[in-house]
Amino acid sequence: MTFYAIAYLYQEDVWYDLEKKEDSFDLRSTCFLPTKEMAQQIIDDELSIQYVPVEIEIESINKGVWSWSRGAVSHWD
Repeated sequence: MTFYAIAYLYQEDVWYDLEKKEDSFDLRSTCFLPTKEMAQQIIDDELSIQYVPVEIEIESINKGVWSWSRGAVSHWD
């Protein structure tokens, strides 16, 4: 399954939690959006250029534990 999350550009593995409306060090389901366009719209409307949309691929879910991979983030990789 593919989702998008909003990442803070200048600190690795910091995600924007849409439910809490704040940054989080944990990637949770409340960080997921269905499209890159939706993530970009939230960045444009509510956040700043310090955030970027990142593709998240859920690879497996086993007994509530998930494994995932992410797309490239220029300042992280």
